[in-house]
Amino acid sequence: MLPINRVIVSLVYYNSLIRDTLEYTIHRDKFDVNFYNYKKNGIVNEPLLNTPLKSFLDSNAEKGEELRKQILDYGETFYSDKSTVLRVDGDTIRVDHNQDVMIYEKTVPLHEQINAIIKIHERYAQEHNQVEEPITKLLDADEKFYRAVVLFSLLNTIMRKFNEFNKEMREAHGEKGPAASFIEQELNTLVKMFYISKANATCKSAEYTDALDLVEHLIEMMNGKRELPRGKNFNDVFAEANAKVNEFLILSEESWKLTYTPAVQEMIKDNQEARAKAEAAKAGEEKKEDK
Repeated sequence: MLPINRVIVSLVYYNSLIRDTLEYTIHRDKFDVNFYNYKKNGIVNEPLLNTPLKSFLDSNAEKGEELRKQILDYGETFYSDKSTVLRVDGDTIRVDHNQDVMIYEKTVPLHEQINAIIKIHERYAQEHNQVEEPITKLLDADEKFYRAVVLFSLLNTIMRKFNEFNKEMREAHGEKGPAASFIEQELNTLVKMFYISKANATCKSAEYTDALDLVEHLIEMMNGKRELPRGKNFNDVFAEANAKVNEFLILSEESWKLTYTPAVQEMIKDNQEARAKAEAAKAGEEKKEDK
């Protein structure tokens, strides 16, 4: 049986792969194929191999089976040959940005569910006096970095969709046609994802709450629930929110790397040693049988 802290690191590793799928909502010229394959390998294989995630799914009856189906669907939707959202094209990944909203719809809830599993194990470690300081720091850094990634990606997608909506309304002379109605539905879904993340966040740092407030204020201005600041337009408000979110993202990513990298390297080392012992034991048994 794995030590509880190794289980936690393994689950954080898996959730980081889910989180990093949000990068495909960002409009850029090129995506790293090696990183895509790295994520694909982990997301697809972790639920199938002898891992803490598979162990949790196996031991939690119907709820475990429901989550397993959700995870397998996630892998098929984004990291299989059947995917219509992401596909390898030479040295880059082609993204169908018309399906950006679906990336959020599947990523945010799944990440929160796995995060809930991590918290179950964290509480177990606390109750049994098995808490290790590096793990506590890892979980704190991971929480901050995830919230930063969500804010950054959602903010940019919401603003892009808002501009598309306004363009459609202008071209239709203020009449809300099918295209504008569809974009409005997408915006509603993105806002829902924002509030799911907000509701589940445990981060209380000023860097997070300041960035969160600015993004939420922008959403409320878009919805007509809050007036624009005097002398400012939506682009001004977006620029202010984006600057604060970027600041939080840079700080949280730096802290996350400092805690995540050594924890995962140690986990990999332990796994390699355990595999070597198992293979040596198997070889020893085979020699006995030969005699």
